[in-house]
Amino acid sequence: MNTEYILKEMKAFSPCKEGFEKAYKDASIKSLCDLFFANSDWALKQNFPSKEVLEKYRGYYENYGVYYRQNAINKAVNLAIFDSESEIEFVGFDISEIFIRGKSKITIKASGYSKLFVTVLDKSEVTIERMDNAEVFVYRYGGVVNGDCVVKQKEWD
Repeated sequence: MNTEYILKEMKAFSPCKEGFEKAYKDASIKSLCDLFFANSDWALKQNFPSKEVLEKYRGYYENYGVYYRQNAINKAVNLAIFDSESEIEFVGFDISEIFIRGKSKITIKASGYSKLFVTVLDKSEVTIERMDNAEVFVYRYGGVVNGDCVVKQKEWD
């Protein structure tokens, strides 16, 4: 899979030298998705990846927790959701970090002892249904958050 388009776009956003070298050294979709989650602050602040990248590589990144314009989302340890509408359920001892962007409409059901860290941006709408001893922490940079959770309003520095 040729990922030169992703690298070209990434470079335009002036990433740190170490991160870009790592991406250039292993530009597989899996490695780039891992790099996204490891550097999520930079990616979210830069609004990276663009919708063009997401559209161009659709069908390749879903196995690594990235979703664009999807109605069915599989839970994972790390999730990045763009312009999607879905319901995701976490049970037992599930732990996840979730980024929700664009115009997504997501319902998250958390039960048991699950622990979720959700970052909401743009015009997304998120509804949290928390049960049992589950914990849900939401970092809201934009969008709308409803439900039983702890919400911290955030802004970019």
